[in-house]
Amino acid sequence: MSGVICQSVKNVLAATAMVLATVGCSNRPPSAPIVYGPTMLRPNTEAWFSCVSVDAEDDDVSYQFSWGDGTCGEWSEWTPPGLEYSETHSYTDTGIFNVTCRARDEKHETGWTDSLTVRVYDYAPFVPHRPSGPDTVLVGDTVLFLGCGDHPLGERIALQFDWGDTLGEWSGLEAPRTWVKMSHVYWQGGVFAVRARARDSLEHITDWSKPETVLVVDSFGPTALPAATGK
Repeated sequence: MSGVICQSVKNVLAATAMVLATVGCSNRPPSAPIVYGPTMLRPNTEAWFSCVSVDAEDDDVSYQFSWGDGTCGEWSEWTPPGLEYSETHSYTDTGIFNVTCRARDEKHETGWTDSLTVRVYDYAPFVPHRPSGPDTVLVGDTVLFLGCGDHPLGERIALQFDWGDTLGEWSGLEAPRTWVKMSHVYWQGGVFAVRARARDSLEHITDWSKPETVLVVDSFGPTALPAATGK
């Protein structure tokens, strides 16, 4: 997790500090921390969560996370106000968890913040888009089709094509939403259904995509048009 706080967070903190400074001369508690981090995780994946608070008297601040799974972190060491503080956590079970945080200075303690919702699941790739390619090709010609997939965690994925007469090889792992080009040669005429599926590095494999049909024409004579195969 980067130590740089986004500008919008800085603006919120600055406004909070101004409000606290105008309340009076007595010592005030820190502002309720702002919490941010990943909102989608796999079980047993360690991830960084961060929080930040300001203090009207510029006192150092300590933080404590509640992870939403029945556990809480320890109070942190004293941290300068306005400086991001981060901790790691992993979830052993799947489910929806609400991460909150509270802050304290040497005299006061805040309540718990609004929650950051984290969805923990054994995420797999999305089913790829329908392949894109030519409507008609000749027997023996090389046909090129494009496929594209995505992953909810932004992980790299590989694609495989079912050409309707044979099953193709897996592509290499590519960035999500990258168009992958695959080639094939048909040695008999007919109408074939071309489909694609995706796989990530953890061997999660999707269902097949919707099919795209291709007409393969025998240039040496009339071609019978059987029903689409490969479904």
